[in-house]
Amino acid sequence: MATILLSAAGAAAGSILGPIGAMAGRALGGLAGAIIDQELIRSTMPSRTKGPRLTDLTVMSSTEGASIAQVYGRVRVSGDIIWATQYEEDAVKSNSGGKGGPSTTSYDYYANFAVGLCLGPINRVARVWADGVELDLTTVTMRVYTGSATQLQDPLILAVQPGGVPAYRDLAYVVFERLPLTKYGNRIPQLVTTSIRVEMRALQGAAHRLQRLGRGTKRVFV
Repeated sequence: MATILLSAAGAAAGSILGPIGAMAGRALGGLAGAIIDQELIRSTMPSRTKGPRLTDLTVMSSTEGASIAQVYGRVRVSGDIIWATQYEEDAVKSNSGGKGGPSTTSYDYYANFAVGLCLGPINRVARVWADGVELDLTTVTMRVYTGSATQLQDPLILAVQPGGVPAYRDLAYVVFERLPLTKYGNRIPQLVTTSIRVEMRALQGAAHRLQRLGRGTKRVFV
């Protein structure tokens, strides 16, 4: 509205100097009106907006007393969360409309957690699916523990809980560090590992390790 009014006023004032003055007055009036209109519109917009945000950052998906799979050959295994921290939250701010314009804050979430897979030792974890989609392991930080009798504590778990941290020996598990959760609806996805190769000689003494773990098992044959 201010653009139209000031353009007309500028043209009227500039007409005293002739047609060229009217054109120049209209241009200057329109420019001033545009600035005023922009400020008026900006004043009616909220200065800050925030995107969706989790109210509870606690991970609530571990399973107490779940059985440990004992696998042979190449097997697809869906594990259980055995350790996790609260979700990590990063606030990302962005401005629109240049300096002084309204700002928007969105939130990204990341998870640190460990997933127990099966009785160890295993050779490797070759592939991982998250919610049914294969995970590109080159884009995430994942550490594999093969479940040996001498494996050490994970450095992240040790840093979060110094002293008295289990090494989960005889249990094969993976640790994810700062896994982005945006594409999974800000939750830990359902993870399935596959192509777990077990050496035949590793089967020797399995009964002894099961007794030491003191937990039930389920056998999977392929």
